[in-house]
Amino acid sequence: MRLSNLHLLLICVVSEFLGVNIFLKGFFPVKKAVEGYATFHYLPNEPYGSATTDEGFASDNEPDIGIAPVRPVFGRLVVVLIDALRADFVFGERNHDHMPYTRALLSRGATRSFLARAHPPTVTMPRIKALTSGTIPGFIDIVLNFDSVALAEDNLISQMHRQGRQLFFYGDDTWMKLFPGHFADADGTTSFFVTDYTEVDNNVTRHVRPALSNPHWDALILHYLGLDHIGHLGGPTSPLVHPKLQEMDAIIQTIHEAVTEQDKSLVLPTLIMLCGDHGMSDAGSHGGASNSETITPIVFISSAFKQVEGAVRPHPDEVYQIDVAPTLSLLMGLPVPQNSLGVAIPMMLEDNLSARQHLRALQLNSHQLSQVLKQNVDSFETDEGYVAYQRAVRFHSTWLSHTATSSSIDSQVISRKAMMQYIKSMRLMTDKVASSLARYDLHAMGIGLVLMWLVLCLLGYGISSLTSPTDVTSDLKLSILLLSGCCLATGITHVTLCTASGGATSEMLCAPSDEARVWSVMLVLLSGSLAAILLSALTQVGRLQQFFLSFSHISRFETFVLVGTISHTLSLASSSFVEEEHQTWYFLTLTVTLATFIHATASVIGHSSDKMATKVAIATATALVISRLLRAWNQTGIKWADQPDIGDWFVRPENKVSLSFVTALSFVIIYITRCFMRPNYKLLAALFGAYLYRYATGSLNLPIPFPSSQKGIHEAWVVYSLVFISLTHFVMRYTRCLYSLRSMSKGECINGPESDLLTTKPKNQVPPTLGHILEELCDIHIMLMALLLRPHNSCIIAMSVLLQHCIVGMVLPWLQMRLWAVTLVHIWMGQAAFFAQGNSNSIATVDISAGYIGMSSYIHAIAGLLTAISTYAGPILWLVRLLIYITEHHHNSFLSAIEVSYTLAISRALPLAIYTVLVTLQRYHLFVWSVFSPKLLYQTMNTCIVSGGMMFLLVHCGIVRWSMHDKHR
Repeated sequence: MRLSNLHLLLICVVSEFLGVNIFLKGFFPVKKAVEGYATFHYLPNEPYGSATTDEGFASDNEPDIGIAPVRPVFGRLVVVLIDALRADFVFGERNHDHMPYTRALLSRGATRSFLARAHPPTVTMPRIKALTSGTIPGFIDIVLNFDSVALAEDNLISQMHRQGRQLFFYGDDTWMKLFPGHFADADGTTSFFVTDYTEVDNNVTRHVRPALSNPHWDALILHYLGLDHIGHLGGPTSPLVHPKLQEMDAIIQTIHEAVTEQDKSLVLPTLIMLCGDHGMSDAGSHGGASNSETITPIVFISSAFKQVEGAVRPHPDEVYQIDVAPTLSLLMGLPVPQNSLGVAIPMMLEDNLSARQHLRALQLNSHQLSQVLKQNVDSFETDEGYVAYQRAVRFHSTWLSHTATSSSIDSQVISRKAMMQYIKSMRLMTDKVASSLARYDLHAMGIGLVLMWLVLCLLGYGISSLTSPTDVTSDLKLSILLLSGCCLATGITHVTLCTASGGATSEMLCAPSDEARVWSVMLVLLSGSLAAILLSALTQVGRLQQFFLSFSHISRFETFVLVGTISHTLSLASSSFVEEEHQTWYFLTLTVTLATFIHATASVIGHSSDKMATKVAIATATALVISRLLRAWNQTGIKWADQPDIGDWFVRPENKVSLSFVTALSFVIIYITRCFMRPNYKLLAALFGAYLYRYATGSLNLPIPFPSSQKGIHEAWVVYSLVFISLTHFVMRYTRCLYSLRSMSKGECINGPESDLLTTKPKNQVPPTLGHILEELCDIHIMLMALLLRPHNSCIIAMSVLLQHCIVGMVLPWLQMRLWAVTLVHIWMGQAAFFAQGNSNSIATVDISAGYIGMSSYIHAIAGLLTAISTYAGPILWLVRLLIYITEHHHNSFLSAIEVSYTLAISRALPLAIYTVLVTLQRYHLFVWSVFSPKLLYQTMNTCIVSGGMMFLLVHCGIVRWSMHDKHR
């Protein structure tokens, strides 16, 4: 039985994706909410008298509807949520003029202000969940953020709605998706259309005065997006930030003055809460775990607060964002959401409640947390937090029993002890439950790891046997026996793990559901089949020995490329190396370029007549200069991300003219360099259209006035149209060339190194080569890069094009490295380009604004595609160049494609297999969510990009082979 190398490769690719998918499902389980809503039906008694049990609270089996909750302090609530509101925008000494009215309220003690720390990921949807439900969303919510669905967990909004209160909402439509049917009046705006920072807020503000004048509202929620959009476009130092914050300050003033006047005729006052859902990184994005992203301000404003004159506290008390839900619930007379992990903010309770009501509020909050503890921790009775809770109840009972007879001093001491014990117990219970929520499906993760390691081993065997088909085994009966044995062994292992007593049961693979059974059968058969193929392959010892012996004859450059690739993979074991991964790629690419320069220079000195070595020396010297500029253009990573760089200088408003000049110069360099490959006037038009788009959006200048559309939508669509026309033209030329090959008209279309640029025919008589035609793919991608990347990164495109001309056009042919080494060099260059754009292993550096260029409305699929193209523009550019290189420099392109595809597959399978093991071992590491988990998502996405390029390469070379009637394997 023989298995072709192509079939083995395809099996490995499919298995790799299944393995990664299973591992991610086990590592990022979607948290299932406990259904239902908290009520007042099962509240505990105050801990005194005969109504209490030994634990100090009413039995859960004895409902007591007459037990009163905490008396409400506020009758109405106004939430002003300013997306991406950094703490220093409100409290910072250098930003005191950003929000003068709010600062005045802070100065005269008319507010209660705090710093709220959010749990990663710092994106909108998980943060709204945290604010309203008091729960800690999972890391995978960063993906679900782009497709929000109704919130099933108990939450503050649903509690108000269930009590018949009237809720008005205006702003980010994520709220309307999370709470459908909850708002009596609502008007939503999309949070993803980041190029708009004016209308998106005006659409909210126009509802403020009409809503305030409506006497029937109980809660008014305003979610402003403009500041977040400005951050994505220009960062926290953008000149647009100051006027936007002053605009927000004026809205706060309008609301405060209106409700203060209305409170005079109301029984209960109104509470205004100014807050942010997350902060903003120094680069202007969010999603990571830095202080600027996780710490946001919370300012409570009310006429009920006793004003205390004094300066603004430079460091307000720090609370957790999840503490908002229980705080508002208790102050507004609502049940605390049953899954909440928040602790009511002590200052807010102390300032607004009597001592008895304060203790009652802490008791209810502690009781609710104890119920969550019971659901998530098996031995909760001995837990330190639960023991502290019982102790607090006893202090509380003592205070209630003796408050009438004891002195006021004794009463205050006992009540203070009870309060401190309640707060201590709640923090301990919250920490315990939060740590228990990170429940990994180790069974699913293990299956994923097994699949990925089997794939890695099979890919290693496959690349060692490229010259002949893979011999699985020569005996069909033996093949069936081996396959059956492996599947049986895998199945027995799976069933044993699922039924083992005391073992963690996999909800994905062991649950009594049809979906779990299908997954189990499929994975057992797949892993058993892969194991059978691998065991059969291990019998080919001679072939493996020959393969490994071939590495004893590789050149020094090839050795460095191989060792560098393996070293990079091993470096991922360190969180610091993950955070600063760009340094590794810069070092590797610069080192191999410098070594080539030294080698070429030595050849020139030794053989002065070696013209090719002279050209290579000049090319590598140019490449070194370009690489150094690329490295300095955008600071990334963690340690030096806030350091000034070239890109930061160009994006300053006062340097707009310089940015315009550099962008125009970059586009000229791109076009001239591309003309060496092939002139393309559509590329020239697209570059001009991209410049006009940035001019229309106000990012660039033109020496003369030029009419432009609103938000540059028309200009962007001109570029998209040119991309579509170029793609159509490419398909037509490609088809004609293949037809020429099919009809064996040798001279009409050449596939190989005999480039038309080397012929002596006049230009208009030269037949196109496949490599020449594929250059149009490169032009198409450059068109998209010019449009999607930010203006200051236009130089990145120009330098990347020049670098390709130097490295691929001159250096690689001169070095004469093997194809696998050439492939790895392309991968290195692509990864270096990825980080040179300003990307990192933090979600915060993803530029989602690229997904909405030219869009007048949010379309999920298109926005995702454009964002992916923008983020991975550098790696894609080098993958396209690799495809062209193979087509132009290798006669037997299909065999070359197989070798390149195996190399690409191994380049992704190796780091994935090793990194997933490291992540599994480090799953309780301090930085697992801030460092290791984002990198895992980047690894997965990078694998998708490389696999897409690999499949395109195989399809292209397969079609060429079929067209030429190539019989070789």
